[in-house]
Amino acid sequence: MEHVLQLYQEEHCLLDALAAFAADGLREDEGILMVGSTPRWELLLERLRKAGVAVASHMTRGQLRLLGAHVVLTTCATRGVADHAKFNEIVGGAVQLARTRFERVRVFSELTDALWREGDRANARLIERYWQPLSGAHSLKLMCACPIDSLEGQAYDGSLQTLCAAHTQVRPAFDEESFEQAVSGAIEEVLDAQLARMLLALSCAHRPPVQMPSGQAALFWLKDHMPRTAERVMSRARARWSEH
Repeated sequence: MEHVLQLYQEEHCLLDALAAFAADGLREDEGILMVGSTPRWELLLERLRKAGVAVASHMTRGQLRLLGAHVVLTTCATRGVADHAKFNEIVGGAVQLARTRFERVRVFSELTDALWREGDRANARLIERYWQPLSGAHSLKLMCACPIDSLEGQAYDGSLQTLCAAHTQVRPAFDEESFEQAVSGAIEEVLDAQLARMLLALSCAHRPPVQMPSGQAALFWLKDHMPRTAERVMSRARARWSEH
């Protein structure tokens, strides 16, 4: 099971990641299910066409399919809370249909993204929990998106940590190599060399059980143990990123 959390700040960056995710699946003859909005679906198809993908052919054979995120969220809600049984019926049914045609299926889910933008973090966390058994049962390659800036202190109120724990991999909103350089450079600016080495060693030893850049793990450790220093590091990292 592969369950990726793609953080993003700019729509074009997310669309680049989504197009690469879908194109890789099509090359491997996998079914692609997007649980998302029509505007983002249309932008994805446009990107795939520009990349030379025969979109119409893949759609005709059912390899590329859209399941409306708004329909899923409104249908699954019971007294304002996402219902697990309804989620399995609707989303699980769509996944099962894809599996009848393709041995392997990959899914992009916009559900957490939509709930987060509405400020409904409780249901966003529930949806991520609901994905886990479904993804494991069908060995899905699942990518979720969330509009979080991991260089913003407010992101570390516990919500980002909880979301990360529900995934197998976390990708930063920024280019990963540049993100790593910005964070490591900021740590070296704010802390002396010995403390910087100690921080990196501690954050590596106590990092969350999910694949993520070492810089992201260092920020988690700092926010938990040295919150004021964490703010300074994130401020310097942001400045370094702006200069990139």
